[in-house]
Amino acid sequence: MEKIKSAAIRQRNGTITEGSNHKEIRELISASTFEPIKGTEGFVTTRGKFVGRREAAPIALASGQAEKVADEALGLSSSDLVHDFPIYTDPLPEEETDYEFL
Repeated sequence: MEKIKSAAIRQRNGTITEGSNHKEIRELISASTFEPIKGTEGFVTTRGKFVGRREAAPIALASGQAEKVADEALGLSSSDLVHDFPIYTDPLPEEETDYEFL
């Protein structure tokens, strides 16, 4: 099942910057470009697809990552998510359990 991986902003030049929320991403972009941010706020899914706020809302609702969307006209906000979403990556390696105690 597709889930929301992270908040993201897709700039007009096609660059997608991900982070834990849109405010953080705007600060990251501003610190590196010193130019006004012109782009689309949205999210990146676990399938690597950028989706706008409105397209992200049903994904988050269906996956249980959000119980409701506060502003349906705006679409999904980071604050609508039930938990801070983890950045989905490869599963962690199995923990070593064969310890030798001296």
